[in-house]
Amino acid sequence: MLIAHLSDFHISAGPPETAPVRRDAAAIARLVVVDLMSRLQRPDLVLITGDLADGGSAADYALARDILAPLTMPVLVVPGNHDRRNEMRAAFGADIPYGPTDLRFEMGFDGLRVIGLDSLIPGKVEGALGDDQLDWFEARLQQGRDPVFLMLHHPPFPSGNAHWDASALRQGGARLEAILRASPVPVRLLCGHVHQAFHGLWAGGYAAVAGSPAFQYAFGFDGEDEPPLTDGPFVWWMHHRRADGQFFTHPALLALPPRDDLPAVPRAGFP
Repeated sequence: MLIAHLSDFHISAGPPETAPVRRDAAAIARLVVVDLMSRLQRPDLVLITGDLADGGSAADYALARDILAPLTMPVLVVPGNHDRRNEMRAAFGADIPYGPTDLRFEMGFDGLRVIGLDSLIPGKVEGALGDDQLDWFEARLQQGRDPVFLMLHHPPFPSGNAHWDASALRQGGARLEAILRASPVPVRLLCGHVHQAFHGLWAGGYAAVAGSPAFQYAFGFDGEDEPPLTDGPFVWWMHHRRADGQFFTHPALLALPPRDDLPAVPRAGFP
């Protein structure tokens, strides 16, 4: 089974509301969909960890649905800080069993479960998880034996950059870590928000941030300032659950048309 982890499309029916978003973000999102559908082995499941829309309007989500329509596999989305709950529920609630107040959900797929948590704080860049959601998540982990993919927009783990970490998960991270360490089943944590793809181990298990096709940052480790924008391929993750039950993660790169609003960055050894 193949599971694609993507994030931060920032689709907008009008001019982008977020300054760094490339002006052709909707067209770029269509290229991502074409790439997924043209692969010799297509993903069986697509997980998008927030900021699907840039402003969160009904028109944004109508455009997002149109862009994602060619995908023949299930597509699951959780909200990011640029999304809006009511509008996202109206667009995707017929396919995803969101909760009655926030957009948490749980779905099962052929021997694995996908659980989505809602870290959106309306009007804020940073995110939070309250005890109600964490109680629910902890209880859900006790209800089955299948491995879990946990979708969450705001990373609860440090990125290595103080600017990014200041706008990450600001409430509930310590308890989430404790829940994951005590989990009776393997949990793979998938996040977005940072616009810089990386992965590693956290809370005793796998944790990843997917890149963004809308804009991406250069490396910015051990700094206090926002890293500069950069051009380059869109990086996302393909998770392969093998027949023996083991998981392996492969980086997938999609070359994008260069942005026309960023200075060219010279690379050593290239003209």
